[in-house]
Amino acid sequence: MKISNNLLGLLNILIFLVSIPIVYFGIIANKTNSGGECLDLFRKPFLVVGVFVMVMSIFGIIGGCCRVPWILWTYLAIMFLVLFAYFSMWIFAFFVTWKPGGGTEILGTGHKEFKLNRYSEWIQMRVQDEKNWKKIKHCLILGDYCPSLMPGNGTSLRDFNKEELAPVLSSCCKPSVECGFSYENPIVWKKKNNSASSNPDCKAWDNDRKVLCFNCESCKAGMLEQLIISWKAMHLFRTLMLGFLCLVYAVACCAFKNTREKF
Repeated sequence: MKISNNLLGLLNILIFLVSIPIVYFGIIANKTNSGGECLDLFRKPFLVVGVFVMVMSIFGIIGGCCRVPWILWTYLAIMFLVLFAYFSMWIFAFFVTWKPGGGTEILGTGHKEFKLNRYSEWIQMRVQDEKNWKKIKHCLILGDYCPSLMPGNGTSLRDFNKEELAPVLSSCCKPSVECGFSYENPIVWKKKNNSASSNPDCKAWDNDRKVLCFNCESCKAGMLEQLIISWKAMHLFRTLMLGFLCLVYAVACCAFKNTREKF
């Protein structure tokens, strides 16, 4: 029936239009680290899938509208690869984020502290790797992340404690409460000589805005928490997109069958 071919063409026009911003933002994201997205494990895979989807949609438009069997066959092959890659990423993201993570609330504040061992081993390895972490630190320093997003210098300790800080800010931009440092401003804390804390992050802290707590284990945990939050926020979209691609693949199979019968 013609309806499956026409529907395939229309669906792929929609897919092509959607793939344009996906590829565009994928390219931009690989060139910059805007918005503090310093740890994005799916940045390159997302761009590759976006390019495949764009190429696939062009074959789908031509094959659906012109009813050319070999183009439709090529389209189905590319579509299968895209579906397989997308489904693999969906499953992978689900299992990587199954461990709840989360932070421990600091009594009397809007802050949380995060521990690295609360996350899956695979994702821990991404930040434990020295080469990877060096890139992440460079991103945080280059973007002047903490000074630009933390409350202003004139903020009192009382007001600062009321602030609900994002995981990265709470973990990378201030020392752990265990350290017992004296507050001067959100990114400047005075160390105490008689501090009895055994937390290695206390020694790693430095008021230099290029150091702060970027060498702390808590900073690595905060980055993972931020990443997992963003992944979970996108889970519904990824699920709907997967279902939509499966629908398009089913329509493409019908269109291919109709085209073969015609020829």
